[in-house]
Amino acid sequence: MSNTLHYLFIHVFVFLFVVNASSQVGEVIWQEDFNNLDNWIIETGNGSWGWGNGELEFYQSDNVTIEEVSEEPGNFALRITARQESGANIVDQWGNPLNYTSGRINTKSKVSLQYGVVETRVRIPNIDLGGWPAVWMLGTANYSWPTKGEIDIMEMGHQQAFRDLHDGHNGGNGLNNSTVNQMVGSNAIFFSEDAINPDNPSGAASLAWDPDDEYCRPYFNHNDPLIDRYLIYRTYWDENSLRFTVIDNDIEYDLFAETFYIDSISDEFNQPFFLIVNMAIGGAFTDAYNLGDPGSGEAVSMPFDAEMYVDYIKVMEWNGQGSVNVGPPQEQLETFGIFTDETPTNNALFTNEPAHIYVWEGTLSDGNIPPYEGENGISWISNGLGWFGAGIMSAQPINLLGFGEGYLKFRIKIPAHVSFQIGVIDAWGNQNYVEFPANQTKYDLVRNGEWGQASIPISDLRGEFIDLRMLSYEFVILEVNGANCEFALDDIYYDGGMVAAIETQNLSNKSLLSINPNPVMTQATVAFELEDSGDIEMIVYDIFGRKIEDLVKGFRPSGQYEFTWSPKNLNPGIYFIHLKTASGEVVKKTIIQ
Repeated sequence: MSNTLHYLFIHVFVFLFVVNASSQVGEVIWQEDFNNLDNWIIETGNGSWGWGNGELEFYQSDNVTIEEVSEEPGNFALRITARQESGANIVDQWGNPLNYTSGRINTKSKVSLQYGVVETRVRIPNIDLGGWPAVWMLGTANYSWPTKGEIDIMEMGHQQAFRDLHDGHNGGNGLNNSTVNQMVGSNAIFFSEDAINPDNPSGAASLAWDPDDEYCRPYFNHNDPLIDRYLIYRTYWDENSLRFTVIDNDIEYDLFAETFYIDSISDEFNQPFFLIVNMAIGGAFTDAYNLGDPGSGEAVSMPFDAEMYVDYIKVMEWNGQGSVNVGPPQEQLETFGIFTDETPTNNALFTNEPAHIYVWEGTLSDGNIPPYEGENGISWISNGLGWFGAGIMSAQPINLLGFGEGYLKFRIKIPAHVSFQIGVIDAWGNQNYVEFPANQTKYDLVRNGEWGQASIPISDLRGEFIDLRMLSYEFVILEVNGANCEFALDDIYYDGGMVAAIETQNLSNKSLLSINPNPVMTQATVAFELEDSGDIEMIVYDIFGRKIEDLVKGFRPSGQYEFTWSPKNLNPGIYFIHLKTASGEVVKKTIIQ
């Protein structure tokens, strides 16, 4: 790991001069002021082994609230409260009682971002020993951690050994006497084969892993501890680099010696990420003990109740880059290809969206059956392990909500005596399958040993819990009866999706209709000009062409018009404003954030 990071640092140094010569912070493109939690999902539970870190808290919704910032009337913030409490439902994954609760929220399926300056204003309570507050991001990719990437904008509560290692820099005094309340750091984590070793089997390459104290520079303040007051944290992020800073009393301090240079090894950071805010208690990051092992560390001494405040999170352009997607991924419409060469589709995984075909636990090997159509096909032989499973996973979640009344169609050549299941898995881990019993015709699939086509209604495929907006595996095949066989799949696609509204303009005056600002956050000015008097109508449609509301209707004299539009009751997403006049019509796209 140290050799890998050293290689990266040399390239960082060369890159710094180029970046600083032209870097600039641009306009705000999205801001969360925490007037509500509409953009957030409240998480609950203790996760798997304390969210993978041996954490001691149970996250529950009561610990997440919106509160007015003290001494700042009218300014609201997110408040996460950590408590020392237990109860019948406050348990770990095995049902063992827990003694602490806290809060954790995320924007997965709500807001994702790629590049820009991500800035947040945060107030941390006295965390003494055991508190672990953080504002951070995870990649939206369907890969497991760390391959999806992690960006930690700020976190506190580090172990004493970590603080001592770096306390000769950035406000440290070199005396190994800092407390958790006097130091803050940041981090970025990605997958690297060079980082795999017996102590790190996941291959997680961490920028903060710096045993030679050459690169990581957490910020210390011994005179004015970093608690019970607001500090500003920034992550500067573009396609080439990551830089982390903290602003304390209007002075900005870097949290690493140099800007981190993104290359092919750390390409996770060139994908979208979603936001997370939480305050953990205990676990491997801290000097407190780990879940299930009181002897692994010290007792938690953090005072309770402890309240963490996040005033805002905003994204600004950085080096001309920065984008924010509000809502789930863009909906796919009409037809969507999963694995097909010749069937016409509006979009497809293997053309516009990277995807992977996975065989689970070595249950299948390559077969020899030729494709049904085109040059590409999938052919497998079962390996006699008592079951087999495989699936097609998109790199990023795919939104197939528009196919709710449609069908999943596929060709399969499989012996008639083999029972199997076809299903999907969403980005939350929910799974649902439909059965294809042996020697039966199901979903139009004729079982005669030759190529046949099945057509599964999405209403059956999605079941009760599948989130069609956020699919990770768009096609899965399972066999659980131990039958050995050779089989093949081909021409897999979704059909019968909704048809999108189309932006048009056939009026001579190209400035006839304007929406400002666009995207719309709370309200916008809609202006239009009529060349001729007559009856008009202005209607808002969603992306499926469904009428949402009337804005203007009736007779109007020729001239210029302007009014304020407040889409308070509309969910974030893409909409179309359609103006029809005596002279023609125009449709303008708008995005509501």
